[in-house]
Amino acid sequence: MKVGVLGLGNIAQKAYLPVYTQMQDQAAFYFATRNKEVQKKLQDKYHLQHMNIYLDDLLAEGIQACFIHTATKTHYSLVKKCLENGVDVFVDKPLSEDIAEVEELLSLAKKKQRILMVGFNRRFAPMVERLNKQKVKRMLFLEKNQLANSEETTFEIFDVFLHLVDTAIYLLDDPVQTFYSDIREMKQHLETASLKLETKQSTAILSMDTKSGSNQENYQVTTKEGTHRLTNLTKYITHKENMEQVEAFGDWENTLVKRGFYPMVQAFLKALKTRSTTDLRQENIYDSHKICAEILKQVEKSRMR
Repeated sequence: MKVGVLGLGNIAQKAYLPVYTQMQDQAAFYFATRNKEVQKKLQDKYHLQHMNIYLDDLLAEGIQACFIHTATKTHYSLVKKCLENGVDVFVDKPLSEDIAEVEELLSLAKKKQRILMVGFNRRFAPMVERLNKQKVKRMLFLEKNQLANSEETTFEIFDVFLHLVDTAIYLLDDPVQTFYSDIREMKQHLETASLKLETKQSTAILSMDTKSGSNQENYQVTTKEGTHRLTNLTKYITHKENMEQVEAFGDWENTLVKRGFYPMVQAFLKALKTRSTTDLRQENIYDSHKICAEILKQVEKSRMR
């Protein structure tokens, strides 16, 4: 099975390339990047056999699927080209910052009977799955804070806050009925973001501070049976009555397993072989994009006042 990998930037090198090199017994990986320096560095480090430049080169190699790790603004055209050429796709989130393009690509994948998977790694993080299995969730609190970022609001919402939104939607047991957002920005650069999601039985409250003095990601879920907290995807604490139980990964557990990257890639490769999308955990990813798009609509309206 020939699988393309398009884009070898910082995230791809840190989060994905180590996974691909461990899975070369499952597929033949064909890499592509326009950066000649990166090409040479990675070929020397990982002894990569197949290195190309453009998507057209990968298609000429006869790839059956493609991992796309390029800039968000290129996702629409690249994903569309793959699908139209009968190639299954895994693409980094977001699928697009334009909700109309998200709808079009999801529809095209269905029409062409191709797999289209958006890479939300937290859906595959083992400790997040522990939270997900809790019965009858009542309140969810999710926060992701940054050390000292200064990025445009659109980028921050779709590149960072989207993680929280999607994780909340994944954890909630029933569909979102209403939501309320509050965005503070300075010269169109995001300062803080908060979001309240309401379902029939649960409430989720999300927050992000781009200048909090530290990088933190903390989740909390309350149920009638107890309260469950997760810190930075790796430390799980259960509170029941007067008891506290702390669980953490072993010292030798791979970081890419803890953060969900390894099992996420594994699930995609398995789906390519079985043609079953059951284990791809793609339910409601459209809702995640839609809510972020609606948040930005409200931001635009407030700027015009």
